[in-house]
Amino acid sequence: MDNKVKCWCKHCKKELLPSHTGPCPHCGKTGKDCKVTATAVVGVKASMSATHKPKWSSASLTLLSIWVAIFVTLAVPGIQLLPFRPGVNYVLLLCLLLVVGGVLWWKRYGILMLIRKLEDKLGGEG
Repeated sequence: MDNKVKCWCKHCKKELLPSHTGPCPHCGKTGKDCKVTATAVVGVKASMSATHKPKWSSASLTLLSIWVAIFVTLAVPGIQLLPFRPGVNYVLLLCLLLVVGGVLWWKRYGILMLIRKLEDKLGGEG
């Protein structure tokens, strides 16, 4: 910290030493005014860090693909058991896939969290 003291005579305004006492050597009157200025240098240090995990890692996409493959594998033979013509059966399968896809779309955050939990348990990408 750096301090500066400046003093002057109250009457004639001539500069005086801060240690001066008694009457002014210029005008002979007594009284002085002083001004003290103090300066300080302050340093500020800040740091920040962040990590980003991508929404879909390769392990997440692999698990999702496996789930879709299992669903289609189970749904296609099951659709043939319906008592309709094959064209109607596949339209019903398409509608079922659209409904399941819509549910998965609206619940994608929960599904993503489930996939991440599975990744963590199975030692997926970090």
